[in-house]
Amino acid sequence: MREHVPYRSSLMVLSILLIAGCSSIPNIFKPAKYSLLSSTKNFIAMNNIRSNGTIVDKSDFYPKRAFAFSYRYCARNPVEAKQDILEYQLLAKNVCDNNKGQLIHQENGTWCVSSVNSAEERPLFYARISSTELWAELCPDGPFVTLKVIENTYASAGKWYNAALVLGYQPYYQYRKIISINTVDGQLYQMPKEPVVNELWTEESQFIYTSIGQVVCLFEQLEGPALGYTYRGTVDSVSNDKVKVLVTTKLRGDLRTAPISEPLEWHKEAYITAPANAWFVCG
Repeated sequence: MREHVPYRSSLMVLSILLIAGCSSIPNIFKPAKYSLLSSTKNFIAMNNIRSNGTIVDKSDFYPKRAFAFSYRYCARNPVEAKQDILEYQLLAKNVCDNNKGQLIHQENGTWCVSSVNSAEERPLFYARISSTELWAELCPDGPFVTLKVIENTYASAGKWYNAALVLGYQPYYQYRKIISINTVDGQLYQMPKEPVVNELWTEESQFIYTSIGQVVCLFEQLEGPALGYTYRGTVDSVSNDKVKVLVTTKLRGDLRTAPISEPLEWHKEAYITAPANAWFVCG
C-alpha cells in the first residue's frame, strides 16, 4: 500500500574584468563589455580554497539552465568567508561600473542595469553571494559560501530579456519596488528567505502544475543544525494549486546546492502533496 507523507511547510578588493565575446545581438541594447561570469570564475580560481568547490543548482528548467551559474565552496573559517563576501560584492560593483551600469536592489536580489529608471533600462546581470552556518556535515572548518550569477552569454537581446524576467528581474515602471541597503555592509542585497507558502508562482511552478509525469523535487528545511532533506519523484496529479507527487527517493540536504547527494532510507513508494511553488524541476 502506498503511503502519503504530509508536507510541512518550513519557515524554512578586486577588479577582475574580462571582456565578453561579441555576438550578433540586435540594437535594442548593447551586450555588457565586461562579463561578471568570467570575472566570477577568475575570482574562484584565485586560490585553492575557492577552487575546491563545485557547481550547484544544476537546474533542468529553462531559462535557469541557460543563464544561471551557481557555485559553492567551503571557507576555512567564518572570518575568511566574510572577507570573500565583501571582496566579491565589490567585484560585482566594479564590473557593473565598468559597464556603465548601476546596481539596483529588488526583492529577489541585486541586478546591474543600463539606463536605470527609464523605458530603455535593460538588465546586464544578477549577482549574489551568501554563506550559511549549516556547514558541519560537509564543511568541517567553515561555512559554505555560495555565489550566483545570472548573465547573458550568447542569446539574442530578446531571449535574454525575457529570460531575465522569468528569473526575477522587474523592469522599470512607476510603482516598481526598489530596496535601499546600507552599502557599509556590502554592495549586494541579501534578501531574507520567505516561507515557500508565501512565494509567488513562477513559470516553473506553472510548468510543473501542467506536466503530469514530470520529475520534480521538494526540499524540506528542518529546524536546528540539520541540513534538511530533498524528496524526488514524479507528478501524479494536481488540484487546488497543489501537486501530488509519487516520491521514490529521499536525499540528505538540498539537491540544488549540496556538493554531494546522499540517498537515505525511504518508502518504496509514497505520496507527498504540496503547493506547486514548493516543487522544482530536477529531471
